[in-house]
Amino acid sequence: MFLSSIIIKNFRAIKEANVTFNKGLNVIIGRNNTGKTAVIDALRICFSYGKQWRDIYINKEEDFYIDESTPEADLLPIEFHLIFRLEKPEEAGTYYELLAQNKDGTQEIQLHFRYYLDAKEKIKWAVWGGDNEGQQISPDVMSLIAFIYLNPLRDAVACLKPIRWNQIGELFAGLVKDSKGNLLDDKKREELANRIANTVSNDKEWKRLIEAGKNKINEHLKNSSIEEDRQAIELDFLPYEFRRIVDNIRIQLPLFDKSVIKGDQEKQKYFQLTQNGLGYNNLIYIATVLGDLINKRDVEPEAYYSLLIEEPEAHLHPQLQNLFFRYMNKLKDKGIQLFVTSHSPTITSKVDLDSLIVLQKKNKIVNHLALRNSELNEKNKKYLYKFLDTTKSQLFFANGVILVEGISEALLMPVFAEKSDCDLAKFGIEIVNIGGVAFEHFAKLFNNENKAKNLTARCAIITDDDKKDGKESSRAEKAKTLEKGNLKVSLADVTFEKELYEKNETLLKSIYSDMHSRTTIENYIDFLEKLKTNKDKSELAHILSVKLGEKGEAYNELTVPSYIVNAIKWVAEGKWDVQQPV
Repeated sequence: MFLSSIIIKNFRAIKEANVTFNKGLNVIIGRNNTGKTAVIDALRICFSYGKQWRDIYINKEEDFYIDESTPEADLLPIEFHLIFRLEKPEEAGTYYELLAQNKDGTQEIQLHFRYYLDAKEKIKWAVWGGDNEGQQISPDVMSLIAFIYLNPLRDAVACLKPIRWNQIGELFAGLVKDSKGNLLDDKKREELANRIANTVSNDKEWKRLIEAGKNKINEHLKNSSIEEDRQAIELDFLPYEFRRIVDNIRIQLPLFDKSVIKGDQEKQKYFQLTQNGLGYNNLIYIATVLGDLINKRDVEPEAYYSLLIEEPEAHLHPQLQNLFFRYMNKLKDKGIQLFVTSHSPTITSKVDLDSLIVLQKKNKIVNHLALRNSELNEKNKKYLYKFLDTTKSQLFFANGVILVEGISEALLMPVFAEKSDCDLAKFGIEIVNIGGVAFEHFAKLFNNENKAKNLTARCAIITDDDKKDGKESSRAEKAKTLEKGNLKVSLADVTFEKELYEKNETLLKSIYSDMHSRTTIENYIDFLEKLKTNKDKSELAHILSVKLGEKGEAYNELTVPSYIVNAIKWVAEGKWDVQQPV
């Protein structure tokens, strides 16, 4: 089985959210303070219920949702409702205490939590399984829900140190077979531990060494104790239990390649984890955790296993992030469900779109969109997956998005926005150059009549009308059909270059003259033809953006075409009636 959704109510910044999940990898992305950690912590609270060791609890001061518009309102109960999808018939019997019957005759696993304040404002809670409140859940059933959580500030070196209950020990304690496939049951573990114990206890040199140490301590005790209360001690190693032995296994990093030392291990030297980089130590730690989870899956295949990771990009350079997430995508076949939070565009650009869950906060309300539930079809997803690099993936984190055809518009848009009294950075607006007119693939993220299938950000498409004889081009008409929901389409009367030239003729002629001193521009037709011939569009846009950035005479004289002002004002402020150029 796997977790298909969680309903969260009145928890931290989340008033209510129904977050749906994939069977395998789930990457929860979004800006800071949109609820990513709240979703992970809700899962931790639920998954750890009934466990002997818990490191997270509901806290009155921190966890109950506060309605900022109504300060005097009572704190409403926190609720978590988990829905698991069954994949095998026998799972219904294993989790019968959590079994629920749907109206269509299908069955699913449900787990419910409610935390509330009593009359004395103490936290009370109710937990039940299935579709009947009050259905008790035994510890045996909850023990079948296993998870490991890696926090964003994890200390990989500390977690891998050879101390009691470290992660390496967990890995070996869960092994069911050795490297040759021999069974590693409790009897075999005891045999291996006794073998080490017998080796040490029968060693004469070790016996003499321990005796010498014991005598030193007893001699000092004799001289510093009252005669009738004199103390004496015996020394021995810790019990040779299998778990205590494997807890003392340490990780080392070989310095020399085998080809260098030619198989002579006595020449090998090692780096310790403290000498290794933070990023690679994190990878070693996560690899150890995954090995442990897969081991446990082999021992108890009927149990549910999940791994919760916050910000795996910590200390990993972009190429390593790419490699790491390629591997994460493959783990869905291992029977482990993964929940990952991130605000890394690098990770976003490398993950299968169906694995992405976007959290956004609009008017203090947290919304979520699982891209597999969006209106994107397979063609759209294939296009976007190839197109979305690290820069363009930032659209998922933006408050607003402006889609443009080419590099010229992209270069000039920030200064156009500033001239329009709009700081794109402060408004959280992203400019996306799609390198053509394939707007449809992006539009479906914003223009659905069903708001639940949209990103909450406003979006504007800036493109050319390409009018001829007063009639719009077919591609402009197609672009206009996309104008729905959060998306507006702003058309140049003919082209971007024509609008910009007509309103800034002197400025553009001056710049072109600097580029080509022997060439004279007569009019717009001449201007466009020479740009096309000399392939100077992007260079002219770059020079213009630099000149405008100097905030001198050129900036003061600049007139921004009104259709561009329209788009900027829509995305930044939700206004769509600006007609006058700046």
